[in-house]
Amino acid sequence: MSKYDSKAVRQEAFSKIDDYSNQFNLIRGITSSLLYGDPQIDSKPWLSLLIPTFNRAKLFREALESVLAQEPVEYRWEILVVDNTPLQEGRTSPALKVVQDIGNLRVLYYHNSQNIGPGYNWNRGVELARGEWICFLHDDDILCPDALKNIGRQINGFRGKRPLGYLHARRIEFTQILQIPSSKSFPPERLTRFSFLISGCTGAGAPSCGTVILKQAFMETGGINYEFGLSADAVMCYQIMKDHAVICSDRILGGYRWSENETLQLSSLLQMIQTDELLSMFSYQQSRFSRRWGQVFGAASSWRNIQRKKHLAEKNGIVAQKEDFQKATLYSEPKKWKQICFLAIYSLYRLFRFLDGWAFQLYQYVLNKYSKYDM
Repeated sequence: MSKYDSKAVRQEAFSKIDDYSNQFNLIRGITSSLLYGDPQIDSKPWLSLLIPTFNRAKLFREALESVLAQEPVEYRWEILVVDNTPLQEGRTSPALKVVQDIGNLRVLYYHNSQNIGPGYNWNRGVELARGEWICFLHDDDILCPDALKNIGRQINGFRGKRPLGYLHARRIEFTQILQIPSSKSFPPERLTRFSFLISGCTGAGAPSCGTVILKQAFMETGGINYEFGLSADAVMCYQIMKDHAVICSDRILGGYRWSENETLQLSSLLQMIQTDELLSMFSYQQSRFSRRWGQVFGAASSWRNIQRKKHLAEKNGIVAQKEDFQKATLYSEPKKWKQICFLAIYSLYRLFRFLDGWAFQLYQYVLNKYSKYDM
C-alpha cells in the first residue's frame, strides 16, 4: 500500500484527533515545479484559490474558466493549480495544455515530481499558497460568478467571540450542466463540536466550491492526514472547530459535480461509515454529557448516517445489500422508538440552528454598522 493512499486508515489515530501530527513532512522530499504563470502579477494576495488536479482536462478547464470569470473584487487574490498527473513527452500534461491554451499568466501551474494523492496535494497547495485564506475548488466543480465577492464580504464582515477559521461553501449539486441560481440569502449557520455531537457529521461536507480555510488554522492541524481515511477532511474541520469559528456561507458559492470518482464506490461509502463512527466515538469522550449522549443515541446517529449513505448509493446506481452496511457499523440497528426520538431531537436542533443563524447575522450587522474594517 502506498504511503499516499487515502484509504490507509489507522483506527488508533482517532483516539488522538486533537494531537498535532505533521503531515507536511511526509511530502518534504517531493518537489513542485512552477511550469507556467507569473507570481509577480499578484505578489501579495489576500486569498489563494487552489485547484488540485489529476488527469481530468475537460472538467478541469470548466473549473478554471469559472474562476477566471469571477466578478471584480477589491482584494488581491491568486490562482494555484497543483497537478499530480505524470508529465508526458515534451514535459507537458493535459492540465498544463489547458492552462497554456487559456494563456492567463495569473494562473500559477505547479507540477509535482510524484503523485502524492489528492489529500497531500491539498497540503502541498496550502504550503505554496501566499494568501492568508485558502479557497478550495475540486477540478470537477465550479464557482458561481459572484463567489469571490461573497467570500470577501462574509469573511471581512465576520464578528464573533472566536476568530473565523473555516467558511463552508453552500453549493448546489449537478452532473453535467450547472444552472447558476439566482442570488438568495441564507442564515450564516454556525457549525460547532456540539452540532457534530447532535448530527453525527460536521455539516461542512467536502471542501470545494469555494470553501475557504484560514491558512494558519489549516497548518495548525498538521494538514490532511490519511490515517483518517476518506473522512480526513471531516476530521480537519472538527479539529479547526476547537479554536476557531466554522460557519456556512450565506450565499450559494458553487456547484458540486457528481461524477465517477473514488467517493462513489461501495468500498468508499462503507469506509466512511466506519471512520465517521470512529470520529463520533472520539467526540463522545469529551464530557460527561457527551458520554451519556453516545450511550443513548450513538446507535441512532450511526443509523441515520447509514441511511444517508444508502440514499447516496441508490441515487448513483451503486449496488449494495443491507448486509454490506451492517458489516460496516459497530452498532446494531436501534429500536424504532429510538430512531423516532433521535430524528425529533435532530429536527428541533436544525430549527434552533436556523434561528440562531439569523440571530447571529443580525448581531454581526449591528456590530459592523458601528465599526470599520479594512480588507
